[in-house]
Amino acid sequence: MKSRYIKRRKKFHYIIISVTIIVCLLGTVFTSFAILDSSRDLLIANAVNELNTKMDYIKNGIVTSPNNSYNEYVALINENVDKGNTYFQLTYDNDMTITTDNVLTVHYNDINGGILDMGTENYIRFDVLKNLLSDDEYKEICNYLNTPADKDGNYYLLICKKFYGSAKYGYVPSQLEIVKSNKENDWYVQDESIKKYSFDLKKYNYLTKEELKSQQFENDEMHRNIIDKDFFLGKSKPKYSQKDVEKILSDILSDNSLFTDIYDETGAVPDGIFKYYVLMGDSLYYTENHMINNSPNEYKEVTRVFHITSLKEINLLDDCLWKFITIFAVAFTIMAVVITVEIFSWKDFKRRTAQEETRLEMTNAIAHNLKTPLFVIGGFAENLKNEEDTEKKLHNIEIIQQQTEEMDILIHRMLDLSRFDSPTLKLNCEVFDFKPFIEKILENYYVHTEHEIIFIYNSKAKIKADPAMLKTVLENLIDNAEKYSDYGSDITINVSDDVLSISNQCSSFDRENLSKLWQPYFRAAKGDNKSGSGIGLSIVKSALEMHGFKYKAEFENGIITFKFRFTSLD
Repeated sequence: MKSRYIKRRKKFHYIIISVTIIVCLLGTVFTSFAILDSSRDLLIANAVNELNTKMDYIKNGIVTSPNNSYNEYVALINENVDKGNTYFQLTYDNDMTITTDNVLTVHYNDINGGILDMGTENYIRFDVLKNLLSDDEYKEICNYLNTPADKDGNYYLLICKKFYGSAKYGYVPSQLEIVKSNKENDWYVQDESIKKYSFDLKKYNYLTKEELKSQQFENDEMHRNIIDKDFFLGKSKPKYSQKDVEKILSDILSDNSLFTDIYDETGAVPDGIFKYYVLMGDSLYYTENHMINNSPNEYKEVTRVFHITSLKEINLLDDCLWKFITIFAVAFTIMAVVITVEIFSWKDFKRRTAQEETRLEMTNAIAHNLKTPLFVIGGFAENLKNEEDTEKKLHNIEIIQQQTEEMDILIHRMLDLSRFDSPTLKLNCEVFDFKPFIEKILENYYVHTEHEIIFIYNSKAKIKADPAMLKTVLENLIDNAEKYSDYGSDITINVSDDVLSISNQCSSFDRENLSKLWQPYFRAAKGDNKSGSGIGLSIVKSALEMHGFKYKAEFENGIITFKFRFTSLD
């Protein structure tokens, strides 16, 4: 019956732990999906607003100055654009295409830098520039540009000294120059030339003479045609090029379920669990009057069509990672708390079950120990009724008195043991010399014992303890040694440093019972007829544990030793 109850209780704890784990995991999963869903909607909405704002800016720039140069249109779409995950393309009449590809836009007549506006190819491509240089030359220029300004404020700049125009490749440098400049310098002639890098463009296979304009341009003494540092170092290289976007669009078109016309509605295309592409498009129709045949009286309406395409990548994990970590941390904290509580609850249940078993054993032992003297007392008291012989009456009375004394001792020991289980019991500790304390206790034993007690004291340590409780400990240990020592053997009490030991010879002891000695009502000696309660060592154990003293029992060569250390015991 008891075993089934323990199994049911254990199963109950397992069910609570399992249900907690399942609920926490399911809650975490559903909450994560809810966060993912809400974050996706919010990030897509923010991306749409961002792209719309930028496209409106581009359209306003075109309407304000419809005759802008190619260079100025490039500036429109490259301004304030995060090239890491955003792409824009501007197409005019399906012919002129400007993108946020890795090109350096050059501005007209910029004192602080920029190649003069001389046509529609006002940009420099990174790949063209990089291929002109050897690896050593590129590293050398990088070292110059990465050198911080000196104490006088001088720093290095990369200048495009000479260049050709190309409809296919934009501006192609034929000579680069490293100069040392300063914020105080207004003109190119004020800079110090450090090193020039010249290129024979005829040696490059992908450049043909026909593709390059015959006229070579060169910066004047006023303006600096500066190559942007971050551009040259590759730091401003965009994540998406026109080819990347075309591939994404082709992948969408190949999947009918993801098909969307970006000029009619926004497309949010998933790429895995956490990544989305937001695709948008818009068109600008601008109508203006153009003069016919240079006649001020003849005009015709001309409609210019600009198409703007945009893409933005959204990574939900960037926004949700810490939210996921928080959710999982909370879930695992709840699981850990519940599991910990259940483990302690199970241990407490096992402890209380063990206590109940001990109480039952103690009750049986008490009943057994009290039954014998009560039976003897009852028998001898009955004999007294009919006994006329005075000598026999005295003998019966003596037996009754002996049994009564044993019962009294047993009851006092039981009360002592139960006292240690009481939460109200407090220690009244004092610091005192141990040697006179022990000698005073031994005075009562020297007269009555049949064994010689040898007391050895080799310590200067003082003890901090409850004197009354420690007296009970020593008396129980000495009583135990006296009761179970072999006939004619000695009892040795030794105090060395901060360890006290009591040894006696006990040939009837079985080593296997060494660990059971501290259990209540356990009798270790085989076949003995010694009187006793069997709870003396349990009282010793409880008292020593209340003091925090470490204790143990040893059995070697027929000698059993009980010892405890005032501070710690190895």
